Amino acid sequence: MKTANKIIPGLLICILFVSLCACGGAGQGNGEVTNIKNYDYFIIATTSDIVTLDPAFAYDTASAGQLENIYETLITYAADSTSEFLPCLATEWQISDGGLTYRFKIRKDVYFHNGNPLTPEDVEYSFERGMVHDYSLGPQWMFFEPLFGLGIYSSRTNDGLIPLDEIKNKVEVDGDWVQFNLANSYEPFMQILASSWGSIVDKDWCVANGDWTGTQESYFALNNPPPGGSPVNSITNGTGPFMLDYWQVATEIALVRNDNYWGEPAHFRGVVTKIVEEWSLRKLMFELGDVDCAVVPFVSYEEMSSIDEITAYDNLPTLLNQAFFFQFDIDPSSTLVGSGRLDGDGIPHDFFSDSNVRKGFAYAFDWDTYITEGMSGYGQEIASPIVEGVPYFQQDWPKYDLDLEKAENYLRQAWGGDLWEKGFELTLVYSAGDISGEIACEILQNNLFTINPLFKVNIQLMGWPNMLDNMVYGRLPMYLNGWTADYPDPHNFVFPYMHSSGTFAQWQRYSNQVVDDLIEEAVASVDKSERQLLYNQLVQLYYEEIPSIILSQNIAVYFFRDWIQGFVFNPIRPSYETYSYYLSKGY
Repeated sequence: MKTANKIIPGLLICILFVSLCACGGAGQGNGEVTNIKNYDYFIIATTSDIVTLDPAFAYDTASAGQLENIYETLITYAADSTSEFLPCLATEWQISDGGLTYRFKIRKDVYFHNGNPLTPEDVEYSFERGMVHDYSLGPQWMFFEPLFGLGIYSSRTNDGLIPLDEIKNKVEVDGDWVQFNLANSYEPFMQILASSWGSIVDKDWCVANGDWTGTQESYFALNNPPPGGSPVNSITNGTGPFMLDYWQVATEIALVRNDNYWGEPAHFRGVVTKIVEEWSLRKLMFELGDVDCAVVPFVSYEEMSSIDEITAYDNLPTLLNQAFFFQFDIDPSSTLVGSGRLDGDGIPHDFFSDSNVRKGFAYAFDWDTYITEGMSGYGQEIASPIVEGVPYFQQDWPKYDLDLEKAENYLRQAWGGDLWEKGFELTLVYSAGDISGEIACEILQNNLFTINPLFKVNIQLMGWPNMLDNMVYGRLPMYLNGWTADYPDPHNFVFPYMHSSGTFAQWQRYSNQVVDDLIEEAVASVDKSERQLLYNQLVQLYYEEIPSIILSQNIAVYFFRDWIQGFVFNPIRPSYETYSYYLSKGY
């Protein structure tokens, strides 16, 4: 067994990109080693396909992992640092006017994969384009909030679309520089720019492929397209160290080295990501050396760590949580609600609007069993979406624990007593390949049946792109999912989980104006004591309303064949693909 223990002490904040040195700083390998399989290729076995190859749309870790090899951002991070920025497509930057003005000088002699030169106008277009498209469940809210002001998360308002001129005034070209004009100071703005949604695209190429032309008419036509509706959803043209070779949906994504890259060429000629949902097959491929790394379920951590040819980077802190999510208003097209009535054979579409149901489900979950058996101890129970490792986290926040007596009391009260008498049947969904997720579902299923045999929970696995689509449209009565930080602030956890415009809350149709106001007040405050009090209030409301059930904060282990060199962990990036540029093979 080879185990590499790497804990980053004192880590309070994280980033969205891993860099061993400045962007463009890896080196190409020298010759082939005969006893190393596929020496010139980095091959990954993972569980989930990507959703999109458009960086303005991508808001999942699988897609971001590929995009960060193909596209580049203005700035990146140094090695495993979570606070130091290094130049990438920008060579220098200035912050002035009390944090309201950000200026970036754009690197020269950089070319897109099709040979077009990078210009400051491409940078301007990239950010304006993202806000013009503004896919309703994508990442663009992170730009609207600092650029247009707190409480503004979208191009769509009650009065119609934000005028195009206002969007264009927020990002401007000044010679070799690009300037962002913020509405209010916003500490995480640099972190947002460093993530995949800050990727720079080729304006001319986008327009040639039917994308935004820069006009108001095109803005109206392209705003908030359906999932997969981006003109460049499955094609790419970045400046990064790898180029897209092909994307075979649900099977494989292949990248090839960009030999005209402005920085040092990547070590590998190509990167291949294989979508292998079944763990037994991923395991066999990994043991045979047919893949260089694999997503390993928690329950197999100890077994895989004992294999001599595999290196385990153990006990790595993450800013990632997992939760059960309730759908407050299930879409009528859902096929997972049985009869659609509270008659013992289904549930009504507003089943989870009764807080007694949600509290009963929460008290029926066994965290100790889940973390011990489902996660092999690589997790911890936390009270709210805010994870340990970000500012303002408190260990003593109120949380639920297994208590079947309390669960029964709440479920007896639910739906005026009808729930207890009639029972229910619903389907609980988890992502294909998530063995620990299956165990979590089974724990809840068994405990609810123990409380009342009329409580029937069916369990269904679903491929990730299909699951995401069903989450967006509100078709899943209840499902298991997770969140990893976009940037290191509690706002990036309470907003998606609790704000009516946040990712999960929006999908769940959950809304509470008091919660929305507290979230906006907390992120706007510059007083640390005030922010602590506001986040304490929000956690108390989360406990009382229980819009979702936080299952765990994860502790990660990364597994590679022992011939893989150069891995440096960054806790905000769970995707193996993110590390492709910095790794090599050898002994």
